[in-house]
Amino acid sequence: MKSQKLKGFTLIEIITVLFVVSLGLIGVLSLIIQNIQSQSINRRSIIAYQLAQEGIELVRKTRDSNWANGDIWNKNLVSGSYYMDPLDSIPQFMASFDQATLYKNDDGLYVHEVSATPTPYKRIIVIDNLTAYSMRVYSRVVWSDRNKVFNYDLETLLYDWH
Repeated sequence: MKSQKLKGFTLIEIITVLFVVSLGLIGVLSLIIQNIQSQSINRRSIIAYQLAQEGIELVRKTRDSNWANGDIWNKNLVSGSYYMDPLDSIPQFMASFDQATLYKNDDGLYVHEVSATPTPYKRIIVIDNLTAYSMRVYSRVVWSDRNKVFNYDLETLLYDWH
């Protein structure tokens, strides 16, 4: 009798192929997870940038309102640390860092009302009067994500040029 050779895969070949395929799938899955985490960090960074910019614009709004009302340009804008909401007319003095926590209200605004939905963001606005005609405004937004603390800082100079 002739011995017949059966064609097909051996057990070792099948295990090797499964191992190679599983390594490829693990690599793809880790890339997907990393992409999702990056999207979350990027989204929060964009929100933090916008909140920091808003902090500077709120102080600018107060300066411009002072001009419009015929007051001195830096009324209610003395050196110190503040918090301010979009509907506030003047910055509020910050006694503690807990007051920096931002909440999202029903209108989608980030505010300091504890009754609104909590967010991971805290914003501090620092005003530093440099001269009688200029001030530095510094806005910092701090947040944490996956046990890491991030911050976004913006700074500008405002002048009495009116």
